Amino acid sequence: MAAPRPPRRPRVAPGEFPYDTKRTPPAPLLLLRVGLPQTEPATAVASLVDSGADITVLPEGLPETLGLPQIGEVAVRGVSDAVRRVPVYAAELKAAGWRGIVEVAGIGGESLLGRDVLNAWIVMLDGPRQTLRVKWD
Repeated sequence: MAAPRPPRRPRVAPGEFPYDTKRTPPAPLLLLRVGLPQTEPATAVASLVDSGADITVLPEGLPETLGLPQIGEVAVRGVSDAVRRVPVYAAELKAAGWRGIVEVAGIGGESLLGRDVLNAWIVMLDGPRQTLRVKWD
């Protein structure tokens, strides 16, 4: 008897990415590659596409683990309305064929792709098809 086949992922076109259906409700995620500025990003991090995040966020501790250079601090306000200052790091990011050096913060346990990157792209969330579409000029 043959082993059961894993469920098929929906077919998507270039620049389209299926939502993470393990989340409730399903959510748009992109795989980021992160590394030191001006190097080939090698560390993969699944990141929630979050238009409510001002900047891109990596899980707390990851910027230090990767040796990213700290370039400043920023005041952040979470969902609890508490404000705190956190370090900001320079990172080389690669996602969906796009690549650039951006400022990232290390907060919490989840990676968020923020408006600092999203504002450089055309982004469409197709909820009924549970597909994220991205492109840039």
